[in-house]
Amino acid sequence: MPRLSASERATRTPSQRVTPVQERARQRIDGILAATAGLLQAQGIEAVSMLAIAEAAGMTPATVYRYFDNRIAVFAALAERTMAEVDAALTSKLQAMAAAEALSAKALLDLLYRAYRDAPGYVAILRALRAEPALQELVAESNRRMAAVIAEVLAARTNLSLARAGRIGWILSEICEEVVEAALVAEAREARALMAEMTEMVEVLLAHYLAQAK
Repeated sequence: MPRLSASERATRTPSQRVTPVQERARQRIDGILAATAGLLQAQGIEAVSMLAIAEAAGMTPATVYRYFDNRIAVFAALAERTMAEVDAALTSKLQAMAAAEALSAKALLDLLYRAYRDAPGYVAILRALRAEPALQELVAESNRRMAAVIAEVLAARTNLSLARAGRIGWILSEICEEVVEAALVAEAREARALMAEMTEMVEVLLAHYLAQAK
């Protein structure tokens, strides 16, 4: 597994230096993240330095440093953007299923796994930064968002209290995140097996709780 340097491991709060307001700044940050994703996908995390990012983005290193403290901050921003996009897609899917009175764990989990698997650079970041506190907080925040949506659907479709639905939503989101992370870094056959087992378990749980319909 790629290793972080001692200085990078010591960095507790990698951050984006500038919050983009003007369109030019947003375009530069988009360019930095796109270049980083391409490098990660093509070369792996060890080949990605701030200089390499700058060259791939067609910018000077000073410009990249204007927006990000270090490469860990760039990785965190890329991971955060990917998680937000996946969360939005999952939320939309869940809400559509709830409205149609049909919940499919397989459809949701397939969407979750494939979205992260296919997101440029995300698996490379995951391999190297699973223990990075800043990234783990992003994961926890994503889990909280998904837990809230699951709880809302369960509370609306069953006689569960909102508090109990919230606990169930949190447990499901935490378990799914752990298994999806493991599947993303596993070889293909094991990844399919992990996702199949989790899907079956979640389907059983959802059927149990949805049987308690109002």
